Amino acid sequence: MARNMVEVSAVRRDDLDDLVGLWLAAKVDAGVPLEVATRFANDGRFVAALERPEVCAHVARLDGRPVGYVMTSENPFGLSPEPEIAVEQLYVDPSARRHGVARSLLCAVVGHAERAGSEVIVSNVPTQSREAHRFFARLGFSSVIVRRVVGTGALRRRLSPQGGVGSAVEHLIRRRRSLRAESRAS
Repeated sequence: MARNMVEVSAVRRDDLDDLVGLWLAAKVDAGVPLEVATRFANDGRFVAALERPEVCAHVARLDGRPVGYVMTSENPFGLSPEPEIAVEQLYVDPSARRHGVARSLLCAVVGHAERAGSEVIVSNVPTQSREAHRFFARLGFSSVIVRRVVGTGALRRRLSPQGGVGSAVEHLIRRRRSLRAESRAS
């Protein structure tokens, strides 16, 4: 049986609906509620991110049907002295996996990196995705760093002397000591 040809092209304005649909599928596949992902897509932040000059997106089609996408960004200050291209997101619809779609998308990334003068391509891979880790490892990607993420508000609370977990315990101890001192004084 002949394998279907994968067509990859840079995302144009008329591809945005296809890309948003694939992006929503990727988010739901990753466990994000559809309502939350839809709100993010509809508020304009997704399109605004795509319009940044350092962001590049490609969509893959199988028999004319959109089945995958890759989004990259140029990172001039990465781990290496030369600029690098970062694969921020790579998604292939489960029904189109094992048809060369991800490889075709990465071929487009290699072309983009060569045109940008980058000798390094890095990839952000979700920690829970064993399949993605294996895929990238087979292509020669190695683990260099672990990227940890925290919300700014959560980090602020942890760093604040008044807001940390330890401070609540310390506050309770101070309160008990003052109550004991008051009871002894009376």
